[in-house]
Amino acid sequence: MGQVFISFLVAIIVGVGVAALIAGASARRGEQRSRSAVVAGGIAFLVVILMLAILNSYTIVQAGSVAVVKRLGRVVNVFEPGLNWKIPFVDETIVYRTQEIVYETSDDPNFSDADYADFQVDTATSDGQQITARYTVRFRIKPQEAANIVNNLGTEEEVVEKIVKQNSRVWVRTLLRNFTANQLYSGDIRGAQDEITEQLESDFAAEGLELVFFGLRQIGFTEAYKQAVENKQIEAENIITKQNLARQAQFEKERVITEAEAEAERQRLERIGVAQGEAESIKLQAEAQAQSTLVRARAQAEANRLIAESLSDEIIDWQAVNQWSGNYPTVVGGSGEQLILPSDLFGGQ
Repeated sequence: MGQVFISFLVAIIVGVGVAALIAGASARRGEQRSRSAVVAGGIAFLVVILMLAILNSYTIVQAGSVAVVKRLGRVVNVFEPGLNWKIPFVDETIVYRTQEIVYETSDDPNFSDADYADFQVDTATSDGQQITARYTVRFRIKPQEAANIVNNLGTEEEVVEKIVKQNSRVWVRTLLRNFTANQLYSGDIRGAQDEITEQLESDFAAEGLELVFFGLRQIGFTEAYKQAVENKQIEAENIITKQNLARQAQFEKERVITEAEAEAERQRLERIGVAQGEAESIKLQAEAQAQSTLVRARAQAEANRLIAESLSDEIIDWQAVNQWSGNYPTVVGGSGEQLILPSDLFGGQ
């Protein structure tokens, strides 16, 4: 209805203006042509209305968007991208982007390139630490849900304000309270991000929106907490350093002990080796001596055997004569002493 009122207002202004111009021109020429002025004004009014009606009888929907058609306050159609015709002054269109829309929070929204920028969210962790959250939401308006969105939410700006902004800020503020400051400070925020994403997906789907992405870009902590964490890290590093030094000293001690034990074992083995060597040497010498004695004994026995084999009875008698002292041996018998004559010694049988 606003378009109708504006169109007729413009046409009336143009018509009155044209009539006034004609009437003024006639008056300067001394003519009375008021009827002509009215007719001219009426024609101008109709021409303007016709031109505005032609211009208002179609709408061009750009790619990546849809247009919901309202006729006298009631949704009657949804225009796809391209040229679409409508009833002039009666049909009204509300355009929605179906491309990705970005909502983002930061410490200074003026420096954000997002479609909709907002301030960061303040909240607290489960252990009472105050934090701030900066995040990004990317979403789409589902084309098939555009008619319901018009009826339930309103324009794109109202969709962002009522759903995207309110729901995301509430869930971020609420769900981050389930995590400790240490969990968030260490950078392990995937769990928190997943929980918020799950809630927003459900909320957006119920309202005809599609959540494309939710991301926690940064969690801010107070300077006091960051200093406390830094002090703990320094203390922990000092403890680790001392532990490493203690381990190093222990390793050095064990190394010295091991080297001493190894040296003692080496010396022991050397002594054992020397003793075994001496015993082996004595054994070898004894074996050699025994072998030598055996060889000599065998040689002497062989020599004796050869000598025994080479002696004849004549040689034996001759050697006995050569060794006789000239005294006849005597024997004592029953009749007194008797001489043993040489014939008894060297005689035959």
